[in-house]
Amino acid sequence: MLNRSSSRRIFLRTTLILPFFYKMKAYSVCTPTPTQPKGPFYKKIYDKSNNDMTNNGEAIGKKIKVYGNIFDSKCRTIPKAKIEIWQANSFGKYNHKKDLSKSKVDNNFNGYTKIHSNEKGEYFFFTVYPGHYKMSASSIRTPHIHFKITTNNKSLTTQMYFKGNKMNESDYFYKKNIYNNGLEGILNSNQDLHSCEFNIII
Repeated sequence: MLNRSSSRRIFLRTTLILPFFYKMKAYSVCTPTPTQPKGPFYKKIYDKSNNDMTNNGEAIGKKIKVYGNIFDSKCRTIPKAKIEIWQANSFGKYNHKKDLSKSKVDNNFNGYTKIHSNEKGEYFFFTVYPGHYKMSASSIRTPHIHFKITTNNKSLTTQMYFKGNKMNESDYFYKKNIYNNGLEGILNSNQDLHSCEFNIII
């Protein structure tokens, strides 16, 4: 049985540690999403601005719904944040004049759109699982989706990778970030529609 002196020491130790623990826990939740490069296929002007990039399901490839929340560094949701999205089609081809690869073009997949988070800071869009592609003879980019988030006073450009994809570990831009968990979307599969959650902290 603990004596009164021992009990007091444990109480004081716990009282001092708990605030630090919760502060660290909150900090980890609010760690900003790592910055990633725009890459060569960013477009400032979009041909299409809505949350369906699949042309009503006509695009070729695995259909996915990407969704999540936009947060600030204090974990408060950000409403009406502008979200620019661009990616390769399911064959690894961008709808961009600089993409000179011989990968297949999908005329039902534009690959570029712009949406906004709602009043609760939530967003979603429908797309296809992007294909991988070569950067050079010895370098391959793993499947990923580009994001550019703009609020009233901040901007963040990043990329989402798919958790568990074996190509991630050989991707230069994925490997260079220590905080890789902040770049990974979690893919959930079912027979009708695949979904992927990706929360962004700016």
